[in-house]
Amino acid sequence: MLPGGGNLRYDRMPPLWVPLRAFLVAPFLGATAGVVVAAAGSRTLDNRFTGELLGGLHLLTLGFLTLVMVGAIVQVLPVVTGANVPYTSVVGPTTQAALILGVPAMAWGLARGSRPAAGIGAVILGVGLGVFTLSVLAGAWGARRNVTGRAMALAVVSLVVVAGLGVSFLAGHAGWGPLRRDLTDVHLGWALAGWVGLLVIGVSFQVVPMFQVTPAYPRWIQEYLPPALFASLVLWTVGRIGDRVRVADAGILLVCGLLGIYGGTTLWLQAHRRRRLRDVTTDCWRLGMVSLLAACLTVAAGVLGLVDLGETRVSITLGVVAIVGFGVSVVTGMLYKIVPFLSWLHLQNLLTENHLMGGVKVRNMRQLLPVSGPRNQFLAHLVAYAMLLASPWLARGPGGWVRWAGVALTVDLSWLGFELLAVVSRHTEDRALVESHLPPDTPTV
Repeated sequence: MLPGGGNLRYDRMPPLWVPLRAFLVAPFLGATAGVVVAAAGSRTLDNRFTGELLGGLHLLTLGFLTLVMVGAIVQVLPVVTGANVPYTSVVGPTTQAALILGVPAMAWGLARGSRPAAGIGAVILGVGLGVFTLSVLAGAWGARRNVTGRAMALAVVSLVVVAGLGVSFLAGHAGWGPLRRDLTDVHLGWALAGWVGLLVIGVSFQVVPMFQVTPAYPRWIQEYLPPALFASLVLWTVGRIGDRVRVADAGILLVCGLLGIYGGTTLWLQAHRRRRLRDVTTDCWRLGMVSLLAACLTVAAGVLGLVDLGETRVSITLGVVAIVGFGVSVVTGMLYKIVPFLSWLHLQNLLTENHLMGGVKVRNMRQLLPVSGPRNQFLAHLVAYAMLLASPWLARGPGGWVRWAGVALTVDLSWLGFELLAVVSRHTEDRALVESHLPPDTPTV
């Protein structure tokens, strides 16, 4: 029996390597963020605009989170909604290549103050993300009646805002125009709450009940929370740009409240899951939701004057909570289910299409990804998260603590990457076994 029942269109799946390329490269690209931090030491955290911090930040948000999400959208949108993403076989690799080439160029330009590298990164990312957003929005328009499709469409529109502001910042770093640092918070808000938040929310409507065996999200959350979150971001942005403090405060408090409702609901669903066997995916999501709630409470406290969000240590700590605690944790949990599931599902399809079901034994999902590796990697993730949280408060002298926090982050994400590569290696072995039972001229995909 396939997870998800008859509502999912597995016949619309793209070829396995279209999303898998993104899933396999992303952890190693994200791991280079730790290398940047480890190399720079304490000067990374001198203020929130140091080149090393900006370079490492974007290696995580674009190199890891966005690259995974590009692969997830191409995979999930047609299966969940039945809508095709136009030219998937071209758009997927093109966007992935743009991120793989453009993000390191951009990070190098930011960390080293290289205007040519920043400019090259801006051009490559602008072209790649532009092609991706046009294609996905065309596909999402046909899925606008599906709750996941709508949330994904709003996430991609948020990505347009993020990319537009990001390219303008890179152009400023390259000396091609003014550098509008006053719009940095708007850029971050749309990146974390809009692009990452809306996409995680939309995907979770399917993957949390499907893989964690929980009750479904309440219908009102599925229908109304994503558009309300998007509208709240618009309200906040209008207030920020128009210098209307009350409007901006109302908007960001609504954003925090809606994300808090989502995080609290997800934790409640996990507490009522039908499968009581603990797994690393559930742990990753719980850590992510607790971090999301902590970030929302901190921002709300800042709006109410209880916390100074402009203080360097507070702002960097908040970024670690939102990006590493929420974003990286949740995406890690997704990868630990999606990669073995897709690998297993394509093997099952190959067996079925060639009438070999029951005749050739292949690994199940748990055998494709044994539990011990992910459990140990999750412990490494906890260590990296804790060290990064402490870094702004312990960054003194030669920066030894910050350097070790960077090393911990590199170990964390590299370990994740090697676990996923092991899944693909086992899948390749099983696929070769199946193909050895086929007639010599049998075509395979």
